[in-house]
Amino acid sequence: MTDPEIGHERRTVLKGIGTTMLAGGIAGCMGGGGDGGGDSEGTTYWTTNVEQDRQKVLESLIDSYESDGDGTIDMVPVEEGDLPTQISSARASGTLPAFGEWGLDPMQNLGSEGLLSTESAEAVVDSVGRDDFYEGALSLATSSEDDLLAVPAHGWVQGFWYRQSAFDDAGLSAPTTWDAILEAARTLHDPDNDQYGVVVGSDETPFARQCFTPYARSNGARVLNGDGEVVFDSPEMVEALEFYGSLAQYSPPGADTFDTANNTYLNEQCHLVMYSSYIMGDISSNAEGMAGDTSFAPYIERDRRSSFGQLVLFNVLDSASDSDRETAEAFIEHVLTGDQYVDFLHMAPGGMNPVLQSTVESEAYRDNETLQEWGQETLSNISGAFDNIERFGYVDGQMIPVFGEITSRNLIAQAVRRVSEGEDAQSVADDVAGQMRDVVN
Repeated sequence: MTDPEIGHERRTVLKGIGTTMLAGGIAGCMGGGGDGGGDSEGTTYWTTNVEQDRQKVLESLIDSYESDGDGTIDMVPVEEGDLPTQISSARASGTLPAFGEWGLDPMQNLGSEGLLSTESAEAVVDSVGRDDFYEGALSLATSSEDDLLAVPAHGWVQGFWYRQSAFDDAGLSAPTTWDAILEAARTLHDPDNDQYGVVVGSDETPFARQCFTPYARSNGARVLNGDGEVVFDSPEMVEALEFYGSLAQYSPPGADTFDTANNTYLNEQCHLVMYSSYIMGDISSNAEGMAGDTSFAPYIERDRRSSFGQLVLFNVLDSASDSDRETAEAFIEHVLTGDQYVDFLHMAPGGMNPVLQSTVESEAYRDNETLQEWGQETLSNISGAFDNIERFGYVDGQMIPVFGEITSRNLIAQAVRRVSEGEDAQSVADDVAGQMRDVVN
């Protein structure tokens, strides 16, 4: 199960659920949407958590909700890669679910067309406690017209994971600024002894774009402006590409991917890698004491702070019947409350991080084999980074739809690969910006 904006963090996929099986399952039980009809008597809930172990947890949460007699939930697992097609098909046939759990892009697409119940989102957030949500998470869920489109559920962030003892021995500062990152990469780089200064994405893949995003945004660079015009060849973007190209010279030879980052860190061949918070489980299980010696830098800063990550939200469809919306609201609140929310997050420790501050600080949340090895500061830094998450496809809270065409052609990743291979940043920016304009026009 791989979201195009995620790329690398979910590896254990439910083998028995393929596209054919999903299509059959959806066709048979998605009548809990606009008219509440079809063969289903329950309120239909689409989830992108298709892994078998996660399905068991969700079934348990549904059972505990239904035991109170407040309605029934029909859960439909949908692969992230299939989600756009399934949403499109359901819209055409009038069979959208009552509510669904998915990421920012589907939320923005549906919200921009007025298909989400902002009233339901507001009701749940107010009931759970607005002040308990991280402000950044609510901001990501809010439209440019200040409408709350969905209820934040969990998320992950990407940043630098680094070996604290190596940094202490070398007298290095935390890798949060451009200067500190480059100094650390230069200092730690010793390829003759199989040691590399840093790993950042340099292959033509979504991972490279994800790694590059906070460098560009921390320098004020965008791919598109608010009018959807390509500005990839701006001086700010050229400067970010030039810096990234310089940094990549301290990465292992070849086109580096998330596998490179994961493997070299776990093998102690590199002490500074960019990766999502999903790496926490790998670090915890790799070697005793490695988690205790690993710190996390949740943002990159130059003119401003920026992070890359994903937020997953509960979306209530405006087409659902009144009773289905009420059931959806009650179930979402149930999941986001107390032990239920902890169980929900523990489906993927480190990958599914709390959007509620009280949960981050709770002993129940930390009472997990993976998380208990990490200090409170790291756990707080991860969820706190929601305040700095940015995407190239969003300008002032508004999604620019044409950005999807740019990413489908891996044009940003192409630019990253080329500067990583030593090409001139200005020439690359000019060339790729021209390709982008061809796509937009």
